[in-house]
Amino acid sequence: MPGYLDRHRAARLMQEQGLSALVLAQPESITYATGAFPGVASFWRRAGSAFVVVPADETAPLAAIVGDLQAQSFAAQSGIADVRSHRIWVETERYPIADAAKPVRSPRPAQYDFMSSLDLLRDVLAERSLLNERVGLELGFVPAADFPSFSRIPVEWTDCTRIVERLRAIKNRDEIGMLRSAAEYARSGITALTRAIHAGMDAAEMTEIWKSAAFAEAVRRGAPAPQSAWAYIAVAGDGFALGGPARPGDIIKIDVGCVINGYSSDGGRTAVLGKPSADAQRIFDALLRAFDKGFALLKPGVPLKDVYRATSTAMWDQGYQTYGRGHFGHGVGASIWSEEWPFIASQSDAILEPGMVLAFETPWYIDGLGGFIIEDQVLITEAGPDVMGPSPRELIHL
Repeated sequence: MPGYLDRHRAARLMQEQGLSALVLAQPESITYATGAFPGVASFWRRAGSAFVVVPADETAPLAAIVGDLQAQSFAAQSGIADVRSHRIWVETERYPIADAAKPVRSPRPAQYDFMSSLDLLRDVLAERSLLNERVGLELGFVPAADFPSFSRIPVEWTDCTRIVERLRAIKNRDEIGMLRSAAEYARSGITALTRAIHAGMDAAEMTEIWKSAAFAEAVRRGAPAPQSAWAYIAVAGDGFALGGPARPGDIIKIDVGCVINGYSSDGGRTAVLGKPSADAQRIFDALLRAFDKGFALLKPGVPLKDVYRATSTAMWDQGYQTYGRGHFGHGVGASIWSEEWPFIASQSDAILEPGMVLAFETPWYIDGLGGFIIEDQVLITEAGPDVMGPSPRELIHL
């Protein structure tokens, strides 16, 4: 079946939580599980535009509910035989058009009919003998305004957000390939940008140079250009404001990513135009030493809170005891945001596993001096960290 869902692992996680099934509602989760686009109605990011039912019995087939515009293509893309559809706002018809005198006169919904979608979900659960069972639902996605309507289905709804996050955190070969390519394109863009920066250039100009070079790298390899790209490039200032024109001594933060089939890379480097101030060099060196401390722990079996502790302690021991970064990195994958669970944070309960892809970083944004960042995208392997799109981490002198 297309998609990246590990049914065996999903079954084990459901068994641990006493769940009979998962109901996926978040568009990214549905595409992850099925390899198919859940339909234009999912752009509203409300519950009910699409569902996928994943039984705990890994031998039982999946079932899907999507808008009627995409039902046929969804079935073809996903290979799911049981695809049911509800009407959305888009009007379509086969040619020749049916008898115009036929008194249908049934306007479509302005978006989609949430209750019709729920009725279809109830039918699926009933036919799979899942009513009155404990069923997982992505409550981290379902809006509070939508959730009360789920009570019309007689099951014990349980939040399965963390289960889905744990499933999506382990990447398969194809996902790793997309993330690696995205990171390599972004790296090529950084290399080209740092060769092109000169005094008088602002952050907007830098962004265009980086993006053009990143996309050109994909073309050079004979690959399709990324779907999109994002960049947080800042010149001096506070590390978030774009800033510019660049002047000698300015710190330039380059935090960028390319997106391939929804999978976003995330990496960053810091440059300086000319000679940095003594304070800027001292801060960067401290961040690099802290990075090295944390990076050395990126191995299977290590709790992420231990990585956080080592990284933050390294900063504190160098005299920066007010440095309180909330996390030093996060999972990357397919989302509307480049940051996904798990987070390298002080209270994290996650443990590093082979197949995880994370962005590990030590940033600091200092108003009046500029933004600093050292960030690598890392695949966790049995042998340790494998950096995707590697490049020197030292302060880049322009």
